Amino acid sequence: MTGTAQRETPNVGIFWLAQTTDGEARLLASGCPLDQAELYGDCLTYGPGRYETWAEWRGDRTVDPALRAIVRSYEYEDWPRGRIFFDRARDLFVLYADRKLMTPEMIAHIETRFHLPAERTEIHSGIHYQSTETPNVLATRATRRRRSVESERLSGPTISNELVWHRQNPVLGEGRVHC
Repeated sequence: MTGTAQRETPNVGIFWLAQTTDGEARLLASGCPLDQAELYGDCLTYGPGRYETWAEWRGDRTVDPALRAIVRSYEYEDWPRGRIFFDRARDLFVLYADRKLMTPEMIAHIETRFHLPAERTEIHSGIHYQSTETPNVLATRATRRRRSVESERLSGPTISNELVWHRQNPVLGEGRVHC
């Protein structure tokens, strides 16, 4: 043994950030390694969809009771969510998520959960990932950001690291399969 930990296998999958009844924010995730992923155009993706996964968790009595309470009380599109797929043509993981999740801390948490190599991961917000619910942990950050913007108007511009790290969506060429 060389003393360095072996790197975990990256996964593709789906995820949500939801809040339990006691106010705890939880990253709910389901995924698989690339060798178990489904082929979709030029991409590898996690086969089961959000609806199927949510329904499975609702009916599975072995699932954590706090998770079951969430999935029984809400629909899958209520909480901030996203998807990770692998673009084989570009040898790149692509993470799409609700804009509410676009903080460096949350992206790092998702990348860690799915064992994604940061240098081979592209991050995008997607219009179809908009949610109605906001876990308190995100609402608190949004409130701090709003206050920061309000104080900026009064005191002059400041530079926010949260705004700098987000990468813009590239334009997809014609004929390219979008996963």
